[in-house]
Amino acid sequence: MEFKNVEVSHLQHALRGMRNAMSGWDKSDTRESDGLVIVGESDHELARRLIKAGAPHRKFMRQISVIVDICKMPAYLMHEFATYKVGTTADSSSTMHKITSRDLTRDDFEAPETELEDAQLKETILTLNVARCAYIRTKDAGDKEEAERIFRSMKRMLPHSYLYERITWTCSYENLIEIWRWRRNHRLPAWHEFCEKFIAKLPYSEFITEYPHDKED
Repeated sequence: MEFKNVEVSHLQHALRGMRNAMSGWDKSDTRESDGLVIVGESDHELARRLIKAGAPHRKFMRQISVIVDICKMPAYLMHEFATYKVGTTADSSSTMHKITSRDLTRDDFEAPETELEDAQLKETILTLNVARCAYIRTKDAGDKEEAERIFRSMKRMLPHSYLYERITWTCSYENLIEIWRWRRNHRLPAWHEFCEKFIAKLPYSEFITEYPHDKED
């Protein structure tokens, strides 16, 4: 996976808002310099205390927004993202257009890990490309109903290792706390990659990664 065009927003607003409960705005020391938000020592310490106190106390984390283009994400991982679909939005590249625009190749799928998977993927790609030719042929012949039937069949045959070319995803730091908590040691290596290459590289990622995780994590 690749992570492009990462943008974090509302950080300064969120940290100002976290002081609303105690009317402590005069203690806020976060500033903006040359377009970058520099979190002050006092705000940083309070933020970490609230984060460690638990979800009811760290509401400001829901207001720190992130948008990113995730490239080459396997379909199975995209499906698992639904677990964290609270205030998130995803706009992905379209299989409707991509799987019929050209022959599919191995580069369109995550690399197989076993010989059995490799053999199955080879056969699947061959079958999908045969179906693509049939789709184009029937569509050009004006048989719209048959073309749509073949297309639906192609969609069903796509394996979970299919790579989405690009997914533009929005979330909050609160979403990322939960992902880091439950997925950073997941049995699927793709989750490790997401946590280490994306979450851990965000500005002030310690707000996410230093969460006091439960023992069962």
